[in-house]
Amino acid sequence: MLGVFGGLLAATPPAVADASATVARLQRAAAAAGLADRDTWRALVHYEPNWMHGGVHSEVGSDWFFLAGPDGRHDPAAELDATIAGLFSDRPVGPRKLATYCLFVARRKWLVRQLDIDVSQLPVHDCPKYRRWKAMLSPRQASLIFPAAFPNSPSSMFGHTLLRIDSSKRRHGTELLSYAVNFAAAAPDGQRGLGFVWKGLTGGYPGIFGLFPYYKKVKQYAWIENRDVWSYSLQLSSAELDRMVDHVWAMDHVEFAYYFLNKNCSYQLLSLIDVARPGLHLTRQYSWYAIPSDTIRSLSDVPGLLGPARFRPSMEAVLRSETHQLSAAEQSLARRVSRHRLSPDAPAVKALPRARQAAVLEVAYDALHYQLASDNVAAPVKGETGEVYANRILAARARLGGRSPFAPVTEPARSPDEGHRSLRFKAATVYAGDKTSLAFRLRPAYHDLLDDPGGYTHGQAIDFADVGLAVDPENGHVALDDFKLLSITSLSRRDAWFKPVSFTLSTGARRRPSTHLFTGRDNDLGYYLQGGPGLAWGRGNLTGYVFGQVSFDANPGLAPAYAFGAGPSAGLLYYPHPGVQMRADAGWLQYAAGADGHYGWAGLGVQVPLIRELALRSNIKYENLRRTDGLRIDLGVQAYF
Repeated sequence: MLGVFGGLLAATPPAVADASATVARLQRAAAAAGLADRDTWRALVHYEPNWMHGGVHSEVGSDWFFLAGPDGRHDPAAELDATIAGLFSDRPVGPRKLATYCLFVARRKWLVRQLDIDVSQLPVHDCPKYRRWKAMLSPRQASLIFPAAFPNSPSSMFGHTLLRIDSSKRRHGTELLSYAVNFAAAAPDGQRGLGFVWKGLTGGYPGIFGLFPYYKKVKQYAWIENRDVWSYSLQLSSAELDRMVDHVWAMDHVEFAYYFLNKNCSYQLLSLIDVARPGLHLTRQYSWYAIPSDTIRSLSDVPGLLGPARFRPSMEAVLRSETHQLSAAEQSLARRVSRHRLSPDAPAVKALPRARQAAVLEVAYDALHYQLASDNVAAPVKGETGEVYANRILAARARLGGRSPFAPVTEPARSPDEGHRSLRFKAATVYAGDKTSLAFRLRPAYHDLLDDPGGYTHGQAIDFADVGLAVDPENGHVALDDFKLLSITSLSRRDAWFKPVSFTLSTGARRRPSTHLFTGRDNDLGYYLQGGPGLAWGRGNLTGYVFGQVSFDANPGLAPAYAFGAGPSAGLLYYPHPGVQMRADAGWLQYAAGADGHYGWAGLGVQVPLIRELALRSNIKYENLRRTDGLRIDLGVQAYF
């Protein structure tokens, strides 16, 4: 790699000749020590093995990141030699125009230690911008942060992960003043919907790292999107933390290919932890898809890496907990105050004991604050905005003094790392159409309403790429029973304080009815799209819900080969005992176009745990069409991986 200095050697100044000789000597030493094959070097340049043939390639998409030019993308030795040479040059690199010494700090520190480089020989010795940045962070500890799943947002339907860098300057309990390292798709502001989903699935956006004040992320997740947030301290040594933070410095302006299912936030944060502790090879476990909760479980599998889980409830969770601690009369007062129908100093409020006044005003303030976090709420008091009115409630509460009368939010019994694995396989016996067959299901992700809810968001279900196969035991014929490309159900409970709208959506391939498989009757597989809005109510372990659904089927078994209809559905979801789930549902679709008639169904599903990651599941379903009907019963065992 002496070509880096080829032009300089023509003049042959002694200092340049000495530098060239030193570079050549260090490159030979690096080759003899096999540094290019070390886990640390592979992690620092984000190399991963090629799928179809030998060798490696880097996941980085920015050309300037490779000092060896195009060769550096797939040749670790060439990039290492070029980095050694770059340390002996003050040539600016990348969009920030920094010398190699100051840009690739983690690379530089590692090579200096491995090769015993005399830094006094290097042309650059000080990096003011890096020093100020590192002093601002003053890293003391890193924590993995997991905002819970948020089905209403396509980019966060499986949850999200980021890193928090805790400062040595902060006092206990002031983690909001720390900084967060986030990886996300660099999508234009405001771009969401189906176009966003498609580009996110197909690599239409670059992915970039960003550094943000942590309080901004908490405001986004816990206050605006109302997602519970979990944190896990990473038990890293000071050297491991230092290497990871230095690598974050080099990641500014670096672009990666972003894919929602695998090369996503969780995958790339694992790559940072691989930099901190080389040899874990965390990213190699996720070639096909990387779900945030699964990556947390992978980290928990590493002995001594993750500290205990800490829970930060969302604003909605706090408000629900507080309202449950008020009497019905107190709730009525708090609602009237929060909705500007009663002054915070009204006689009805002052008539309460001092502690109960405080409780009513706290709930009124939190309820209004909850609205203000996502909507611009204006108080009907002349000349007063929602924010000003909220401060008036807060001032009335402050005059009462004393501690908050509320008990803290009860932490969920299980944290996300303790939830079931998302890959699920089921083997079952099926009775349908007066015939018994075998059935197998494989679902890569993620969670449905009959799975154990421990560690997952209550009432939220997402099934992705769930495929069902059936085997006729008489002749061994195998048939595709159904395929759920994506199925989402969000049951958000309503009460006097909260009026969310639930929804369900499912698309893929199915049969109508499913009970006639292997009977010789028309039962062709076809595409379907079905879903709609709904309402849910409940308390404790029981949830009831109703939906208004629209359905479209394109199926050669129908006459004609499509059907479009709409109708209601309703159900009950009950968790009578930890690990035991029951669901009953029924619905009716009246076809308005295409196939004449209707489609009705009623079903009951139960899941009971056997041992950890193994459960017994049974479903009974009756289906009715104008010309036919059928009963299907299945009983099987499913395992989570």
